[in-house]
Amino acid sequence: PEEISLEAGVMVADMMTTGFHGAEMAGVEFGDTVAVIGIGPVGLMAVAGAVLRGASRVFVVGTRKNCIAVAKHYGATDVISYKDGDIARQVQSLTKKNGVDRVIVAGGDDASFSAAVKMVKAGGTVANLNLFTGIDYLSIPNIQWGSGLAHKTIVGGLCPGGRLRMEKLLELVRAK
Repeated sequence: PEEISLEAGVMVADMMTTGFHGAEMAGVEFGDTVAVIGIGPVGLMAVAGAVLRGASRVFVVGTRKNCIAVAKHYGATDVISYKDGDIARQVQSLTKKNGVDRVIVAGGDDASFSAAVKMVKAGGTVANLNLFTGIDYLSIPNIQWGSGLAHKTIVGGLCPGGRLRMEKLLELVRAK
């Protein structure tokens, strides 16, 4: 649409749709607690998507001041810095050892993926948007995974596209 800048249009067709897909895959519902690991452009859109889907508390993992400011603007409630130690421990501490309902992995490495499994509560979901390269395996911490019996769901995949999805996302941009 003419009232949407080309720059915003490119963001919708790439970062916005991908970040929102993370919130969709995670199954974010009203009142959920959510952690977003990595707050680059895709992670920031995952924050916005989680908030729009009704998350009550959104933890973000990142250190860049400009990204933290945008994450807070989009509704992030808590900021976790990997420079302050184990990110899963920090989330567990802030949630009184309950963990979060959903984790969206939008950055980091295999340690970030492992931390996601550690910080999601039993019955929760880890949604991966990150492309892991240069490694053969991802580690899943067995104890925190409940030896496979904690009903922790791990999902990942490419985001959907198409005209209808883009039109709906553009409507969100129009509505500011």
